[in-house]
Amino acid sequence: MNNDPRKLIVLGFDSPLKAQEALMAATRLMTEGEIMLHDAVFVSKDVHGETHVKETTDVTPGEAALDGAFWGLLFGTLLAGPVGAIVGGALTAGTGALMAQVIDTGVPDERVQELRRIVLPGTTALALLVSHVHVEALVKELHRFAGAQIVTTDLPDATVAAVREALVG
Repeated sequence: MNNDPRKLIVLGFDSPLKAQEALMAATRLMTEGEIMLHDAVFVSKDVHGETHVKETTDVTPGEAALDGAFWGLLFGTLLAGPVGAIVGGALTAGTGALMAQVIDTGVPDERVQELRRIVLPGTTALALLVSHVHVEALVKELHRFAGAQIVTTDLPDATVAAVREALVG
């Protein structure tokens, strides 16, 4: 992510509801032009140690295959009739599934796996992939989430310090 303006900030919460509220706050900041939100991932671990991941933007291979098959079927039929529909649907379904596995547009899968390991039982982490952050607006919003913690981030040091201060309360 050297030249990538997107930055990852992962916040830890003691309840899934607080993490969802934080995502709603980030979404509101985006609609107001204060940040650009590219992806959000929830990683929670129940009291028994079982982790659960909910991604908001990454397409699964199955979804991509279904989308690809639909478009291949449609264009294949228009361009080459019934035989084109079968060939086009099969080719684009396979291509769609492969692309979904190869291209990760959101929070990198290796970071999600890392979070699965480090999230404590009974807590939820919210990973936000952001860019174009107006620090003052972010800090003002995070004051509402006193008690949350930064789990990991690649934001600049000054921004991290301001966020930590906001989360202290």
